[in-house]
Amino acid sequence: MGESRIKPSLVIIPLLLSIVGFVLAMLALFAGTGPQQRALEDYHLIAINMSNFGHDLIASATSSSSEPTSTSDGSFWDTIESGLSDIGDDITDEINDIANDYADRIAEELGISQWYSLHIMTACEGDFAPNATSPGAWYNTTNCTSQQAGVQLNLTDILTREIDAGPLGISASDLPIPDAVTETVEYLNNFLLAVFILYVLGSGFSGLSFLACVVVLTLRRDIGRATLLANASLALLAALALAIGSAVATAISRRGVAEINDRGADAGISAIAGTKFMIISWVAFAVMFVALLFWAVPCCLPRRRNGVRFRGAAISSPVHGATEKKRARNSSDSGRGLLGMFRRRH
Repeated sequence: MGESRIKPSLVIIPLLLSIVGFVLAMLALFAGTGPQQRALEDYHLIAINMSNFGHDLIASATSSSSEPTSTSDGSFWDTIESGLSDIGDDITDEINDIANDYADRIAEELGISQWYSLHIMTACEGDFAPNATSPGAWYNTTNCTSQQAGVQLNLTDILTREIDAGPLGISASDLPIPDAVTETVEYLNNFLLAVFILYVLGSGFSGLSFLACVVVLTLRRDIGRATLLANASLALLAALALAIGSAVATAISRRGVAEINDRGADAGISAIAGTKFMIISWVAFAVMFVALLFWAVPCCLPRRRNGVRFRGAAISSPVHGATEKKRARNSSDSGRGLLGMFRRRH
């Protein structure tokens, strides 16, 4: 008799889960592959905002407006001083507004991009659209590196090259990047190869889990322990790789954002965490974990044979018990009949 632990038709559940896990893992892996992938630019590990970099170039303009000093202690002069102070504050506010508008165009004037992002396989750059200060501004990608495992973002070299070639004709040495920011970017670079390997493994095992589900549905045979263990192993490897990859990516992204925002603020450099990337990454892990449970839980349950549960050598079939009792009665009746015949003859 065949052995069955779950109905073959139920395999559609882990099949769909494996498809979702595979697609999400691939999206995380291939996001940021070029300007044509603008919709996926949001799915970065981290984005470095350079739209205010070099704001100290206009610091002299704002410092030119100073409050008038008092020349007398009399009430008449106090009134004049108060009036001049109000006028000075208005002028300062106007200058600050102009400075803020100009700060939105600083990156363009310097010849650099307003943001630089880091993905698993690429590093991209571009501008905010419609502008950096607009609420809900989106990422307008202008350039991305070629896809490669363990991509490296050398922010210092990129900015040096772009500023030197920019329209202002200034040297990049006039606008040095804080060492702490450079060290943080290098820290992120050190983990990218490991993250790449983990996501490749996660997407690969998710794909194999999907194919295994297809095979089970195609054959439509009873699902035994060996089939359960094989599919559970694939789901386990996929979930494990995606869990570790998501944990590492989340940790380095959050640390990078905290370090850059803390130490790069004075230079007008800030960072933005890749929230959307983290969401699809952890969801990919979650669906593969549910698929793992689908295959693993039946392994812990008693197996079924034609609707009858068996656990080891113990038999719990009421039909089987009734048959054995009937055979015992027949054997007993036969024994008593032979014994009566023997007694009559003697």
